[in-house]
Amino acid sequence: MSSVRGVVGREDRREAGFTLVEVLVAIALLSLLSLVLLTSLSFGLKAWERGTTHTERVDHVTLAQNLLRRAIEDAYPLFSVADPTRGQVEFEGTETSLRILTSTADALGGSGRSRLSLTVDRRGAGFDLVLAAKPELGTESGYATKKVLVANVQAVELSYFGKGRSDRAAAWRARWTGETVPPQLVRIQVRFSSGDSRMWPEFVIAPRIAADVGCVYDPLTKQCRGR
Repeated sequence: MSSVRGVVGREDRREAGFTLVEVLVAIALLSLLSLVLLTSLSFGLKAWERGTTHTERVDHVTLAQNLLRRAIEDAYPLFSVADPTRGQVEFEGTETSLRILTSTADALGGSGRSRLSLTVDRRGAGFDLVLAAKPELGTESGYATKKVLVANVQAVELSYFGKGRSDRAAAWRARWTGETVPPQLVRIQVRFSSGDSRMWPEFVIAPRIAADVGCVYDPLTKQCRGR
């Protein structure tokens, strides 16, 4: 009877523990599982970082477009008759620059109206789209506030739609200078280099103010006097 109890006891002890091979296999499986989890976590973090960066860059472009939209929509066509034979509104646009009188954006500080300058500045192999502002009643010494709206772009092109002094019909033009009225539309195109995840949606703005409130109407020409 004692020998039977001894055999049963040894069998119970063997069933209650793990063999060395079982322990090694468990450790190997645990290590493999940990490696898989760490790899997945690292991949997830990198994907999250890329998504966050892309979102921030897209949001930055959106903010830049919103700022430009408000500035151009609020452009004030102040009429100047410094030259009595050729008056013009304060709106000077070329393919790479724009200068207008408009309401001051909160992002540029201040209040009231400012003379705003949008330029394309060289930056290494690319360009920066730069916005500068100076209070309307400020000095002529230069622009007080400058801000890089969009950095490191491949190309920027501005164009203007409307009917100028010498035009028979409204059309898109590369320049709008020395005119008696502002353009009907302003288009700003920005291209990014290959591999840049940023996008610049189609951007066309219509100035809302068509005439200077100081205009003295001339019934003969049906325009402001001096235009």
